[in-house]
Amino acid sequence: MEFRSVESTHCIVVHDETGLPTALISSASGGGRRVSIEAAIECEVDGSERRSPTGGIEYVDTVRLTDCVRTAEPTLQETSNGLTWRMPMQIGGSSGEGGVHGEFLYRLNRLGPACSLGFDFVGAQSIVVRNLVFRVSIDFGGGTWSVTAPGNGIAGATPLEMITSSVGISPIGGLRGSSGLVLIEPANRGDSAVSVWFDNDVEIPEISVCGTSPSSVAFSLTTNFAADLANTTSNELQLCSFDVDVPRWPSFPTLFDGWLRSRGHTSPGNAPDWIIGAMIYEAQIGFSVFAGPDQNSPNQYGPYPEVNDLTNDLDRIRRLGFTVIQLMPRQPYPSYNIHDYWNVDVSYGPRALLIELVEQCHARGMHIIFDVLLHGVLDRESIDAAADGVRSGPFSDLVNAETSDSFGSDVNDWHNYLIAWSRHILDFEPYWRAGSPAVSPLIAEHPDWFARDSAGIVAGVYTKAFDTRNREWQEYFTEAMSFLMVELGIDGFRFDAPTYNDFPNWAGWARGRAGSSALSCVGLFERLRPVLKGIRPDSLMYTEPSGHALRKSMDLNYNYDEQWLVTAITDPSAVKPWGVRTAKGLARWMRDRDALLPKGSLTAHHIDSHDTFWWPSWGKKWRREQFTTEQFRLLTFIFGSLPGPFMMFTGGEQGIGDLLPLLATLKDRREWSGGAVSWWTSDELPDAVFGLTRSIGGESTTVLANFSDAPVTVPIPRIASLMQTSPTVLFTMHGNVAALSTSASADRMFADDRLLLGPFSAVAFSDGSGA
Repeated sequence: MEFRSVESTHCIVVHDETGLPTALISSASGGGRRVSIEAAIECEVDGSERRSPTGGIEYVDTVRLTDCVRTAEPTLQETSNGLTWRMPMQIGGSSGEGGVHGEFLYRLNRLGPACSLGFDFVGAQSIVVRNLVFRVSIDFGGGTWSVTAPGNGIAGATPLEMITSSVGISPIGGLRGSSGLVLIEPANRGDSAVSVWFDNDVEIPEISVCGTSPSSVAFSLTTNFAADLANTTSNELQLCSFDVDVPRWPSFPTLFDGWLRSRGHTSPGNAPDWIIGAMIYEAQIGFSVFAGPDQNSPNQYGPYPEVNDLTNDLDRIRRLGFTVIQLMPRQPYPSYNIHDYWNVDVSYGPRALLIELVEQCHARGMHIIFDVLLHGVLDRESIDAAADGVRSGPFSDLVNAETSDSFGSDVNDWHNYLIAWSRHILDFEPYWRAGSPAVSPLIAEHPDWFARDSAGIVAGVYTKAFDTRNREWQEYFTEAMSFLMVELGIDGFRFDAPTYNDFPNWAGWARGRAGSSALSCVGLFERLRPVLKGIRPDSLMYTEPSGHALRKSMDLNYNYDEQWLVTAITDPSAVKPWGVRTAKGLARWMRDRDALLPKGSLTAHHIDSHDTFWWPSWGKKWRREQFTTEQFRLLTFIFGSLPGPFMMFTGGEQGIGDLLPLLATLKDRREWSGGAVSWWTSDELPDAVFGLTRSIGGESTTVLANFSDAPVTVPIPRIASLMQTSPTVLFTMHGNVAALSTSASADRMFADDRLLLGPFSAVAFSDGSGA
């Protein structure tokens, strides 16, 4: 059967027996386009939960249902955005009995992508759904096709035949999140493209893509949907959206911007002026502990034992160019966990000294934000459960194994991180136990604030997990953030790990959609924003996840999605065939990622944060320890010059003290904080060169970096006008030296409309008209 509408250029072809899609047809392009589809659904049901050895929950004794069958004729529903056909369907069981009953949803949209697919579970069924997996293979009928998946671990326009194994696609609510959009283009440049958009913003799914031939591709969507269907009358799950006739890259982002706005995926777009070109210094009070070869003699890292030590160092930090202090919770307790938001002394340090720190920052023209946790409270019960899980779990024999950058692997590969996480739990266990109450008093006072399994046991990764979906808890959190801002005079917050508890909450009140708790922070932040802005209009809201769902209410987001590029361009041998290998490839990836962000989004860039520091093995924690000095300095130059703030964990300045103030002067320039961005990605540019120009009001500034051990010549006809105005070289960097430049150095660099860059060198220059 076929589903058509006079309002749509698309037609959906559906299998009569299974009720699943078999083809998409578009009549918009000349002659039309038909793509064949093979789809399958699996549903995991029943069973029970228990604590996973690495935290959260895992399922036991579940049943996996396959084989779909259509059970009745579809019904047509008129909606505000088009037509929806509801196809009655049964997954598993014999015909008409057993299994899971629902309706597969086929939508032809008036706005956004041409068609969308979903599944609506029929309510009042005595069955618990633990997960639903949707797999779809698309055959384009011949030719050669390529993939562009901005914000993910794939270089732009990668041929399908090169993607020989599954590659993760970050969801819109993920930590290393993205738009969830995959654009597939034919080799014939005259033809339009096909888009697949994974647009679920309720759960945090796992998505992967794999090329199965030059003209076919397979997607897998593990939805992480979870619900007790007896507790609901209907439960609709968005799967994905398709359009088989969209503009090719680079015209596609303009269309996608409209799709984002129609779905409410926007950015506030009015970040405080002081953060746009900021340099952020992530500071830790106290000390952290990290095991070495001898577990009985752990290494300690404590740059600022007390608050006063940081206050006394502000002048040096400011001279390095930093304009913002990001204050982490006190180490080793409570560390990145919650003791009590209202107990400032335990969480961060003595209140009087903190107020003095804030005042001293402001006196130097600096701002200060607090790093705040959401995921849960520490008590001895939770610590014992986490440590016992590690000792009896699959990583107990691997905690001494060497680990590397956890963000350098595929988004769906958590093996390296879980080894490092397990070691981290054992490293901190005695310190956390010493500072924690036996049982958190909040458990008894507010039992509904916590996620639980079906037996009523509080769940958590290693803390007792708050369920941020609870409105009473949201009010408590909002009041606490307001208190901290007013009481201490701080300038805003960085919200750490708001989606950390990425598992269903099976508490009685939440069972109707148990899997929706992981992204409930999105609604919390939307309600928190006007409260904090009401207290201080230029305050900052900043969070870790980089997915589009977490950009709705944030002034600034992290760059975990970029971190794999650090390893990619420094060690091409570690990169998959579909990855980025060169500095120019990095610029192309940044260009494409930024093109699909909501308008006004702002990203903070880093190469050394507390996370990149914490997870690798001792002795390889800093980028300066992982790479050569020349690579480390060039990485700092490149990521420090990207649009948006640059942040760094305390201690990361070693070896780049001469470069950081120069990057700060670059970010101070009017065009660099607010000018139009132009990436250097042309085929004429050497692959080893990273380039970026920003322009405003006739002024422009350019940075170029040679990420190789050989000299390169950069043709610059695209900015030939600069040669007519005698370009002003702002600063240069070569090897261990970065310095303000002289006219003599500029003369040596520019010749015959070309720029000469030595090995591992960089330059920043302007058009000479002034900042």
